[in-house]
Amino acid sequence: MSRLLNRMNTLQTVQRYQGLVGLLLLFIAAFFLSKDFFTSDNWVNVLKQVAIPGTLAIGMTFVILTGGIDLSVGSHLALINVIVAAWLKHGTGLGETIAYSLFIATTIGAFIGWIIGATKLQPFIVTLAAMVTLRGIAYVYSNRTMISGFEDKLGGFQQSYFQLPVSGWILIFTTILSGVLLARSIFGRHVYAIGGNQEASRLSGVPVNKTRIAVYALNGLCVGLAAVLFTARTNNGAPSAGLGYELDAIAAVVVGGSSLVGGIGNVFGTFLGALFIVCINNVLQLGGVDTNIAQGWKGLIILLAVYMQNLGRQ
Repeated sequence: MSRLLNRMNTLQTVQRYQGLVGLLLLFIAAFFLSKDFFTSDNWVNVLKQVAIPGTLAIGMTFVILTGGIDLSVGSHLALINVIVAAWLKHGTGLGETIAYSLFIATTIGAFIGWIIGATKLQPFIVTLAAMVTLRGIAYVYSNRTMISGFEDKLGGFQQSYFQLPVSGWILIFTTILSGVLLARSIFGRHVYAIGGNQEASRLSGVPVNKTRIAVYALNGLCVGLAAVLFTARTNNGAPSAGLGYELDAIAAVVVGGSSLVGGIGNVFGTFLGALFIVCINNVLQLGGVDTNIAQGWKGLIILLAVYMQNLGRQ
């Protein structure tokens, strides 16, 4: 019996810290596969790459903790991307553009959360419809063309401080603030309660619909922030931007130890999960592996992470 209990505790520990465990195993493998992986130049590149999917994943963590999902984040990012690009190209100030873009992104997220609560439809269905709709709006808004011509206005996002790019600092601050919000606020307790048992939370007086709207609004805010970082990195606005980004965000959350049924997880695990996803792509690229093959690993990683979660719950 004691051996069985020890095994169960080990599985639960691995499930809770699977992002960190996976990252450590990847570092060991990278030590033998590529000497360039641990160079400072490569790590600056990794931190630049992780900023966008990491920021998306932080917002997705709130959604998944409530037992929801958001398949529209890639299309949502594309819409904000073309809005930022168009406004900057037409002479709108940088601060004003960022403020309005974050407001629009947050409002869209809140509206999605409101629809889920008002219609009682599954988040999968609502966000799938939003994915198609937002992508279509992005194409119409941009007139199906790429928007450029504002390269000098976003140069500050490409600078580095203390060997860390601005985008990396933004991701770190976003992770810390989100972690404090989840762990130290009534709102955070409501998020976990809804993910654990929505009906029991409702009967206990938790404002389920308002909390869900706030969660999807926060997710929208993170999408808007990621869109600004994406625009700064690419120096253009493209309605086709963000394709597959929802998979990266979900993968980072799941690899970081969050349960897809809700109620279990945290943003610090998500940060490690996002870093793991980017690092494994980086290792495969340094090893000369085809990028299409590298993309295929994400599905296997999600499958393995969910399997480990099931073992931990059992």
